[in-house]
Amino acid sequence: MVLLFTPMSSQAPSELFEGGYYSIEDGEIFAVARILKLEPGIVHVRIYKEHFQQRPRAVDPAQLTLGTIHDSDGFGIGHLPLRMEKFMSRVPQFLTYTALDSRELEAYAVWKEYGGGVWE
Repeated sequence: MVLLFTPMSSQAPSELFEGGYYSIEDGEIFAVARILKLEPGIVHVRIYKEHFQQRPRAVDPAQLTLGTIHDSDGFGIGHLPLRMEKFMSRVPQFLTYTALDSRELEAYAVWKEYGGGVWE
């Protein structure tokens, strides 16, 4: 398969997949988010600690970390429920996919059980 990259301004938004990794805008830099779960109007993501000066075209999931709040260079978020519009405003671009591990969905299960909120 051949992938063609065009300037971001002319690129259509990526289709979203559970288990997919996406580069997202984070102010003037870029981060990597993984979609944990899709629900009507809500996207549950994990946002990794690593940031990039330019939008990455590929990523090795084994190199991504969440870190901790004690890390001097920042940390990620293990589970963040967002309104779909909010996530799409970060202009997600598909990077790669791996199957989800049940451990990655533990925080989502707790959120669901207790009727957690959603970030606007």
